[in-house]
Amino acid sequence: MKIAMGHVDLPNQSKGGVASQAHKIANALVQRGHQVTMFTLSPSYDECLYAVHQYPANPLLLKFLNPFWFAICLARTDFAAYDVVHTHGDNFFLAKPHPQVRTYNGSAKDEAKSAVRFRRRLYQQLMSFIEVQSTRYADVNVGISETTRRNIPNIDCVIPCGVDLQDFHPGLKSTCPTILFVGTADGRKRGQWLANIFSHQVRAQLPNAELWAVSDQPLKGDGIVNLGRVSHAELCERFRSAWAFCLPSTYEGFGVPYIEAMAAGTTTIASPNPGAQEVLAEGEYGMIVPDAKLGDAMLQVLTDVELREHYAQRGIRRAENYSWPRVVMAYETLYDDLQMSSPRICSSSKF
Repeated sequence: MKIAMGHVDLPNQSKGGVASQAHKIANALVQRGHQVTMFTLSPSYDECLYAVHQYPANPLLLKFLNPFWFAICLARTDFAAYDVVHTHGDNFFLAKPHPQVRTYNGSAKDEAKSAVRFRRRLYQQLMSFIEVQSTRYADVNVGISETTRRNIPNIDCVIPCGVDLQDFHPGLKSTCPTILFVGTADGRKRGQWLANIFSHQVRAQLPNAELWAVSDQPLKGDGIVNLGRVSHAELCERFRSAWAFCLPSTYEGFGVPYIEAMAAGTTTIASPNPGAQEVLAEGEYGMIVPDAKLGDAMLQVLTDVELREHYAQRGIRRAENYSWPRVVMAYETLYDDLQMSSPRICSSSKF
């Protein structure tokens, strides 16, 4: 099958999780024998197994307006040579090509609620209106979670995000108690807030404990090991060797790092955000704790080997539901149904 896929940027130019998911879906489809072309503003790079059609950048626009320029570029493109068009955003001018699939990686409405900065809140409020309008153009609208389905009208089905079980797998743990954080220092990921709790509460009782921070800027505090941006190989190794993973986001539409931690056999600690509650099944596969109890939860995990093993084993089994072959097969079924002009409404129950 010839598949046209679209996302505004690729992981070589973006820190966003959507770019990574779009890239990995495209690669997985190629590995299953499909011809995939990614339409994007980013250049191709050595990890791309798919072809890349790079649109020219508009030098007159500020970076935050790139999605609108990208949407215009998509609308000007002739997709007649492709069997299906699959976008991961910005299809709000793309009324003509069919069959068309649109994946919604969370809800801009929820992003706006959790935004710390006024400018971001205003931008996400605008995007939430555009999201609703863009559902009219796709033949099938896919949400990555039930949370996404609830917050965006006209979502037809749920196909979750995926994880590479060959890269993320259990391994040897570090010699000292360690908690891994992956996310931004500020905003809804709350990295610095986590660092403050770790420094004042966890280190007070476990002086050799470390918080490994893969973050956009250094976190401040006692026992913090700032790693900055790391390679994919090192990220996988950190997930394997950490005793626990903690991402205390106020909002996640899904939460890919949660399934990466589970696949690596690492106990997950999360705040009660919608993505964590769904992926961790309300605490069945990882700890979901209120803000006031986060420090206690970290101490409990680091000092109780049986608790860590309990969540690690359950998480490993849970992560199998999100393997890339399983996720991509769900999209293949969707594409095939669209080719027959009889799309079935898929269900998240299979995951």
